[in-house]
Amino acid sequence: MVLTDKGMAISTQVDALLDGVVELLESDEDFDPSTSERTIRIAAATSFEFFLVPHLVAELHRQAPRCRLELFVPTLQSGLDTERETGGLDAIVGNWPVPPSHLKHMPLATSELACLVSASHPLPAGTRLSLDDYVRLSHISPSPPQDLSISPIDGMLMRLGRERRVMVSVPDYAIIPQLLPGTDYAFTVGRRYAEHVAQTGLLKILVMPEELSVMQFYLLWHERSHASRYHRWLRQTIRHLVREHDVLAVPQPRVIRSGL
Repeated sequence: MVLTDKGMAISTQVDALLDGVVELLESDEDFDPSTSERTIRIAAATSFEFFLVPHLVAELHRQAPRCRLELFVPTLQSGLDTERETGGLDAIVGNWPVPPSHLKHMPLATSELACLVSASHPLPAGTRLSLDDYVRLSHISPSPPQDLSISPIDGMLMRLGRERRVMVSVPDYAIIPQLLPGTDYAFTVGRRYAEHVAQTGLLKILVMPEELSVMQFYLLWHERSHASRYHRWLRQTIRHLVREHDVLAVPQPRVIRSGL
């Protein structure tokens, strides 16, 4: 018998569900990171992943050398409604404007936002944008158009009754800085990442409007894993790494106040 595409999809979903059930039935009383061979599955916002993952990989190599790590990008569909609910993910690091109410969560970190533009952009580096200035810019975004409600930027704008003009949407977060030089496009990102990529000299940083100056990152998990020894260890490890390495720390910017 050969499964149809629909049958294969159902089979895959059932397998994922069973995998989650098996993990949940395992005794957490015997969990020891030094001997565990679990697969750790985390969905992390790309802007946070850039700074967290190197520390996480090093810490897991030290504490849990036999565990495997799989990372995903959270989306409205796969990151929450499907993978999380079927036990496919152990934790989510998200930066939605409002965390999903059906998941338990805690604040993890706050990041200052910055606006990256080409070094040839007419505004001087350090210029403070007004909200009107910002929405008039042409933007590049890593958020798919169908997921705007969970985009930290577009979600905040929606709550303000505003909308920005996204001219280019790309799935690869890391490639966006390469698209900016010589254009009038803008890329909104955490300031620490902006400081990092602006070192090339091809880009400069504008200061975000006060209304859009920060984004909040959350650590999210399902109620059923709340008391699990393994999941508590994983959450504590992530929180410890964020605090110990201050992964979103940035220097204070020099601000030039000017409009477009």
